[in-house]
Formats: sequence, structure tokens, C-alpha cells
Amino acid sequence: MSTCRINEIFIDPELTLIVLETVELQTTTTKTSGFLLGNIAPIAVVVCRPDGTTALDMQAMPASVEHLRREFPELDAALSA
Repeated sequence: MSTCRINEIFIDPELTLIVLETVELQTTTTKTSGFLLGNIAPIAVVVCRPDGTTALDMQAMPASVEHLRREFPELDAALSA
């Protein structure tokens, strides 16, 4: 199972940092035991300041905030808060 999540990692009146992540979970069972494997990988960091919002991908290159909003509808709620 793979899903995406938004995590606000820093909030103050002048700056909010939001990380977009993929979360993957895999489960396996055998006759005697079960296994849960998990992986969290960052996709982008969104920086919100009073003078504007910018985004960076994991190579520190600018990313389109509008593209991220379309890909992650939950981002709108975090950005409007």
C-alpha cells in the first residue's frame, strides 16, 4: 500500500515548513510470523512566508506549487491555515 501525506514540520508567525512524503507499507505473513515493512520518502518541501509560498524538490530545485496543489489536494488546507 502506498499513500502520500503532508506534514507541517515547523510553524511560527513568519515561516511554515511543510514536507510532502510518500508512505509505503508492505505486509507479509508466514505460517509462524508476520512482517510489516515501512518506508517514508520525502517528495518536496513547501516554504510558506508572508511574502509568498515556494517549493523545493529533493534536489533543492524549485518546484511548482500549483503542480503540487493539483497532485496533493490536502496541501490547500495546509496552505490556507
